[in-house]
Amino acid sequence: MIPNHLALIPHNVHQFAATQAIIDVERKQLRGTQLGQHPYARALFRHLRGGAMRITAKDIRFAAGDYSPKERGGASKSDYIAALDKLIETRGMDCPLPLSASAVKQYFPDEHYRLSERKNRQWELRFARVDKIETKQRQQKRRRYQTQVAQAQIELAFTTPSELAAWYKRQERQGIFDDDLIECVHAWSQRFCGVRSQVFLSGQPLWAVLNDMHDELESRTPVEQWLDTLLLPNKLMHRTC
Repeated sequence: MIPNHLALIPHNVHQFAATQAIIDVERKQLRGTQLGQHPYARALFRHLRGGAMRITAKDIRFAAGDYSPKERGGASKSDYIAALDKLIETRGMDCPLPLSASAVKQYFPDEHYRLSERKNRQWELRFARVDKIETKQRQQKRRRYQTQVAQAQIELAFTTPSELAAWYKRQERQGIFDDDLIECVHAWSQRFCGVRSQVFLSGQPLWAVLNDMHDELESRTPVEQWLDTLLLPNKLMHRTC
């Protein structure tokens, strides 16, 4: 016995009838025979039903399983015949209403597979584009964030201990994480006398450290504040560099 997938005649009766209908119509066209209305559909039904002339509702239901003549406002028998004619004529490339998309798979499985692969490929390309856009947006967001961190470090270089709390609140409002600030604050604190640098390495979050140091930072003497300003970089020279 020859397996179905190796048979010359398709095992799918609808596919076979569609193939024979195309052959019949093309032969008539080659002979110059005048074709009537819906030649592909009429040829299709001849092969589906065995040659009877009148197309019944039962025939339509066999050709298109979603045909429901009793449904109010539903498509008529002639609508289905016209749609099947177009489907066969275009080899499944055009599947007009009232036929469902499953009609392509029923009559032209190869075309259905091709269309499915094409649709899958389109979805893959769409997802790839969306992923690319999202990746680019994340990279841009990360670069903006890194720029903010760098700007915070520059501002810190011109900040005295008395101004540290105000500097931190500005960075907090911009959404900069403590982990990206605490090391540079530790390095900055080593410049100034009377500032406990090691507390920044205690593992506590920066806000907790600043709360703990609030009194000593706010109560620096005028002399200490004057000395703090002397330890800042030259702002004028920094701006002209």
